Amino acid sequence: MTVVNCRDLLTVEKNEGRVKMLTITVASQKGGVGKTTTAVTLAHGLALKGCQVLLVDLDPQGQCAISLGMKHEPGIYRLLVDEQSPVDVVRKTGRKGLWLLPGNKRTATAQIVLYAEGFNLGVISERLARLNGVDFMVFDTAPSVGGLQEAAICASDLVIVPTATNYLCTEGVVRTMETLATLKTRYGWQGSMLGILPTFFDSVTTESRATLVDLRAKYDDKAILKPIHRATVLEQCAAEGLTIWEKRSRSRAAQEYAALVWRVSDAT
Repeated sequence: MTVVNCRDLLTVEKNEGRVKMLTITVASQKGGVGKTTTAVTLAHGLALKGCQVLLVDLDPQGQCAISLGMKHEPGIYRLLVDEQSPVDVVRKTGRKGLWLLPGNKRTATAQIVLYAEGFNLGVISERLARLNGVDFMVFDTAPSVGGLQEAAICASDLVIVPTATNYLCTEGVVRTMETLATLKTRYGWQGSMLGILPTFFDSVTTESRATLVDLRAKYDDKAILKPIHRATVLEQCAAEGLTIWEKRSRSRAAQEYAALVWRVSDAT
């Protein structure tokens, strides 16, 4: 794959008056709930609507690149530790309007280094704030807390909280909601939660149905987004480096994620 610095689109603004981009973080403090699938699918869906979208991979596993058929790169490390310009670490994905700021295992090292230097929750916002030419920025985060996930949330206008529809995974929603409340009250985060996204929903199983009912009872029903059903095709997409829009755009999974894309688009 050709490595480019993307200066043909992403430029560092040199004056005031830039139209503000909308930033979205996909966050949960539980693994295996479809964070990366959601972030990648949402980002590509927004790009297909004609927007310029930057997908930022803050998970040391670097699965955004894998999901798009790309290679891991220490882009996040170079941005946060080496303080390289965003335009030098952002990569083309081969999809119109969609760009990737990749990560790999050195992302975890970046968090350690930043802590040693005195972690600043505004670090991501500061390093990416001067990018121009982007309509949406989507952050994929690791399930662990302690720095980068919180910094991504602080840089975001909206947060989507995915949760698999089983009892164990919904505990991750509770912890994530506590983090959002702390960032708002203690650190003055000005964003809001777009909604809780039930994933891996299976209407056949009692547990899945009951979990969805419990979520709607515990939280405002309006806060629960339309569920994403369990679908083998979504797993196939990741393995093949394709998004659902490229592999099976008329599937139920594509229709359900399309509802999320429209919800985010309407939030502007």
